[in-house]
Amino acid sequence: MGKIPKNLSDKAMFTGYKEGKKEQSLFDIAKEFDEGNTAKPRVEKKEAGYIDKYLADALNRELLKLKLDLYKDGIIDYQIKVSRKDKQIILNPVIKKGHNKK
Repeated sequence: MGKIPKNLSDKAMFTGYKEGKKEQSLFDIAKEFDEGNTAKPRVEKKEAGYIDKYLADALNRELLKLKLDLYKDGIIDYQIKVSRKDKQIILNPVIKKGHNKK
């Protein structure tokens, strides 16, 4: 690749330039996109069917508090085990073996 010449006039900069296709307006581009977009509509995951936004926020908040409490106790590596007892769902942090303290 050669050096780029300095201090050229506007006319000299455009020598050898050929104008390409006519530029499209944003409206035309959007119209083409809509016509060509054959992707399936986005479907929400069914996995979160029983958890509404309020419940998910509350659960995330409590899990963050648990994580901070465990970190204060020096526990970094752990897993959350999920169990059910009668009508309660229980989340228990279980420390991974060999990774007890920070």
